[in-house]
Amino acid sequence: MNKVGVPMELDSSTSTIDIGYFHVAGASSIYLIQGEKSCIIDTGTAAEVPTLCKGLRAANAYPPDIIALTHSHFDHCQGVPKLRELAAKEGKEIDVVASETGVELLADQSYNRVFDKKGRYEDIPDVNPLKEGDVIDLGGETLKVINTPGHSDDQISFLHQETGRLYVGDTLGLHLSEESYVPPFFPANWDLEAFRATIKKLKQIDFKQICFAHFGPLSETKSQEFLDFALEQTNLWWSLFGQADEAGKVRDYDYLLENILNESGLVFPRLELLSAKLRIGLKLLNGVRKVRGKSSLLASQVLMHDYIIPWLSRGYRIYKEHKT
Repeated sequence: MNKVGVPMELDSSTSTIDIGYFHVAGASSIYLIQGEKSCIIDTGTAAEVPTLCKGLRAANAYPPDIIALTHSHFDHCQGVPKLRELAAKEGKEIDVVASETGVELLADQSYNRVFDKKGRYEDIPDVNPLKEGDVIDLGGETLKVINTPGHSDDQISFLHQETGRLYVGDTLGLHLSEESYVPPFFPANWDLEAFRATIKKLKQIDFKQICFAHFGPLSETKSQEFLDFALEQTNLWWSLFGQADEAGKVRDYDYLLENILNESGLVFPRLELLSAKLRIGLKLLNGVRKVRGKSSLLASQVLMHDYIIPWLSRGYRIYKEHKT
């Protein structure tokens, strides 16, 4: 049974809320830190705001005092306008903060159309800038800002100084299960050299636990080993995209996925679909595949083929175009 919309306590000050992103359980975590003030890290999209608010109410943190954004990609920030609107109805103003670089990108969200040309992305003005080393003081709980570019120019992480938890957004990629890791080279401004420098930088920081946006906290033991793993896997996937490029197949998503499965050890997680419409659609798809003598697909296989691999391909190609 999924726990979507239910705050799950990590300790007395911190909870995580699965917001059901993409109508899937286990895909996106929002973290809530509560001192004298309450702060959430990222928001998801507008579609997940009702689920997020349900969790915040259950944790007695609605509306939150602060929204701290890790970066300006749509799935991390597009919930801001709706949350601001709802808070205003409660007579409250939410302080939204993001990196200095991210303020301009948030104010003009049109660049997110690199993910969906038909997407409607609402601009987010009036964001207060953060710089390296700034501390968000919640009253008894503090979040230190660390610039961690690579995945995006404006990507930052937050170190919870009282617990040692490091909230990384998409800095280190997607970690949906033990064997389901996806590197972070998404469009529109992925930077391979910056990512490698970020890994080196994070190795010098005293943290105890990595907390992913996608999805959830890693154990403390595995957190200490993960930086090397992320670098190794990103280099491997990058080389596979490079080989596909040389073969003229960097837009061939079947080819890319087959090579990744053969070389990386990727295992598709068993994600729970929350939408009856999507469950029926997947069932119909697999019915057709069965008639054609093909094996059934998991929801995560469809998401990987139709969304994640195309986005990674776009991130790879944009980077290469900028370098030539």
